[in-house]
Amino acid sequence: MVRRGRIVKFLLSHSDVYDVINLHLLALKMCGELFVVRKRNTNQLYISWKSFACFLAQLLCLLALVIGGHFAHQRFSEKDATYLHQGTSVLIRISGVFAIVISISNAIVGKRIWAILECFDRYDKRMILLNATVDHRTQKLAIMVWTVLFCAGVAIFVGGFIFAIVTNYSNPVLQLVTITQIIIFVMVIVSILCQMVIVMYMASFRFYHLRRFFEVNFLPWQPSSFVLNELPTVNEFRRLTDSALFTTVMELYHTLQEAMRLIHKAYSVQLLSMTVSNIPSPTLAMFATYRSFMTSNYDMQNLIVTMSLSSIMYLLSYYMLIFLSAEIKRESLQLIKSFHHFTNLYNAEFERIVKISADQMNDSSVALHLGPIELNWKLAFSMMSTMISYLVILIQFDRSSVGIASL
Repeated sequence: MVRRGRIVKFLLSHSDVYDVINLHLLALKMCGELFVVRKRNTNQLYISWKSFACFLAQLLCLLALVIGGHFAHQRFSEKDATYLHQGTSVLIRISGVFAIVISISNAIVGKRIWAILECFDRYDKRMILLNATVDHRTQKLAIMVWTVLFCAGVAIFVGGFIFAIVTNYSNPVLQLVTITQIIIFVMVIVSILCQMVIVMYMASFRFYHLRRFFEVNFLPWQPSSFVLNELPTVNEFRRLTDSALFTTVMELYHTLQEAMRLIHKAYSVQLLSMTVSNIPSPTLAMFATYRSFMTSNYDMQNLIVTMSLSSIMYLLSYYMLIFLSAEIKRESLQLIKSFHHFTNLYNAEFERIVKISADQMNDSSVALHLGPIELNWKLAFSMMSTMISYLVILIQFDRSSVGIASL
């Protein structure tokens, strides 16, 4: 009973930023993706050899599945030698290589995760002193709900893959190898995606919190009619706000900016790999679905449809990253507008410091980048238009080849 109470307390605790994602940090340590561990009482970082052993076991398992899966498909695929089986084998091997790159990248950047969380923790502690506490309970609730929904979706798609593999592969050894490959590869790829989404959500939440804090403390209220008589008094109090609080706002902004810089450094390789893989895989999966429905050959249709839906789900998860990055950029621009609104109203003496601060914020972007390309909705629509264009080209070539064959 005591142990159950400790588990419930562990799941529901939300006193600081580390409690918000304590369950995810524990999962990363158990999977070996975070073997650099932090002591909460001393803030010391050390290497957990158990987690490091789990990382080595995971890496060796991935290598064995990629290499062994290739030879298994060559050895046991005499009865499953259609082009669909071969294409599935190639796609699984590519996913395995992608999972290996992700696993090694996660191990390299493990220390930076704690630096990112430290930036968030400094921001939260500063806000406690300013009597504007960050709502950790809402963050934890949102993260837990989305985690449950995402895990349920992944479990459904993995179940669909298992059913499709058992149905379409005749050799039991090949079935077991392929199912193991899919489960391990999906776990690694989904893990890094969840990591990035959670970190970006926490950053976005704090940018929104900082912008609201500035508006409440510096801009005039716009109350409803029943307190309209008190408006002059309230606004006079707001005008008395000194420059020290404005400097504090800028220091908090620079703390969040440092967190975004660390996020970009920590996940640049993973982000590039996800972006590159998110253009061809949904396009080819949707074209294969079109072929399976438009032709009389219905072999492996359940596997093709499962692959198509899973690739679309993966693309939508990537778009969630774009949404969070765009939200951070929007909150930053909105904060700059609030700065200028503050000086234009009645605080001309703040004009110089506001102009310098706004210029600094404009010069340094806080959104995620892929080299010179910013993760925003322009990139999202460009990716979507590219996929649709290539899908139309593939369908046109397919229809023209069918016409030529009929002649």
